[in-house]
Amino acid sequence: MLTLVALLVAVAGSPPKAAPAPPVKSAIAIVINGNELPIDPPPRIEKGLLFVPVRRTLDALGLPFDRSGNRITTQVGSKSIVLAVGSRFATVDGQRVELDAPTVEIASTLYAPLRFFTDALGAQARFDRRAKTVTIVAQLIGRSDTGLASTGSGYTRVGTVSAVDVLSDPPTLTFGYDSGPKTVPIAPNASIDIEDVNANVTMPGELGDVRPGDFARVEMRKDGRVERVVDAFGSRTGRIVAVAGNQFVLDSGQVVTAGRTTEVSLNGKGVGFVDLRPGDVATVRYNVETNEVRQVLAGRTGLSSAGADAGGLTVSADVRGWLRTGDVVHVTLQGPPGGSATFGIGSYVTNVAMHDTGGGSYSGSYQIPRGVNFDQAPIVGQLTQANGSIAEAVAPQTISASSIPPGIVDFAPDNGAVVNDDRPAVYATFGSDGLAVSPSTETMTINGRDVTGDAVRTPQFIQYVPAFAFPDGTIRVTVRVADGAGNTTSKSWTFTIKTH
Repeated sequence: MLTLVALLVAVAGSPPKAAPAPPVKSAIAIVINGNELPIDPPPRIEKGLLFVPVRRTLDALGLPFDRSGNRITTQVGSKSIVLAVGSRFATVDGQRVELDAPTVEIASTLYAPLRFFTDALGAQARFDRRAKTVTIVAQLIGRSDTGLASTGSGYTRVGTVSAVDVLSDPPTLTFGYDSGPKTVPIAPNASIDIEDVNANVTMPGELGDVRPGDFARVEMRKDGRVERVVDAFGSRTGRIVAVAGNQFVLDSGQVVTAGRTTEVSLNGKGVGFVDLRPGDVATVRYNVETNEVRQVLAGRTGLSSAGADAGGLTVSADVRGWLRTGDVVHVTLQGPPGGSATFGIGSYVTNVAMHDTGGGSYSGSYQIPRGVNFDQAPIVGQLTQANGSIAEAVAPQTISASSIPPGIVDFAPDNGAVVNDDRPAVYATFGSDGLAVSPSTETMTINGRDVTGDAVRTPQFIQYVPAFAFPDGTIRVTVRVADGAGNTTSKSWTFTIKTH
């Protein structure tokens, strides 16, 4: 049997890519009240000072994060604390507290120097450079053992979702926590935000989009009425290149390990890790707080599900290229007459009813909804006959659909940074929740000049190294990228060159 080491050697031994990777920043761990948190993004060092991501750290401490423009407000007990993007002062109950450096926004994430968490929040904090670990100890603040924290204007409950009931009146969310499960009724007009942390994409959604295993935050008023639910998860999509035991490796090099609660399906059927094969396309969904893999959705073309008799069935679909929100797929199944037919799309869509059009023909359709992303998913038809026998078949076509644009998850030099290099490397990295980014769609302009032709472009990043020196002053960068379905994202930022 292959070992994980063998898997990694196999991946490492694959042909190297011609394009150089952008600089890799060393990850710094963070420990809060003795618990190491898999915070993404991690803390980072800028100009010799340690900066910590504000929102994710406040979430870990059970404190609110309310943003209006460049103003961020949180509440610690009876104290109201205000931060401003680009300011080196925090305001605590109207009194200014000076920080070691101004707050800075990097790749849409607000960072504050470590001193903010000591002086403003009243916590103890230290940074061990050798161990690359930030330790924060907060005796009077932080999550209660119920996951409930006061925000001044109301309450916030955080935790891992264990159940979603959309049929009850009112609908409810249940959280698993140390002190036991907690069920929260969700008001009909509560806003639902679905956040893919890995792809850096947040979209409005519905309660049915919240999945057990995700990390969620519920914001409620003092009377307990829920006003907002933020469901956060991480996702990775790729093709499996090696499988061993309870682990597999994606073509990106990511090693995926099954946990106690990991659900695995292949073409819509529950399977185990041992049933996965190199070449399968897999989407991995994981908990952003614990990093536990909760779901693996795998698809394989040319496969009839185990135990199913093909029974002369044929399935076809009118798929042409990549699909987007609102596009409709029509599926036709041919087989014995008088049966009951359904179809599914990989592990994403199951049991779509088909109509009996006579003579052993069955037809059905599926409209791509908002929030759906999948790549090369197989179409599986199923026919249940009058005698109870079941036959399945896989269409020769696959479906690739994308309704969520790729995210620009990191870039450099950072927004607002001052650099003393007149030829700095400029890059942006991408994250996609479904279809891969298409390098041919990537563009970069600097001070209005298109430098795309001189840039290195890959599905993961675009990087430009100037051939000539830039003059001192402000440099404006705009990056635009699209996935295979044509969903586009653009990002603009500025930095300053100062060599004298």
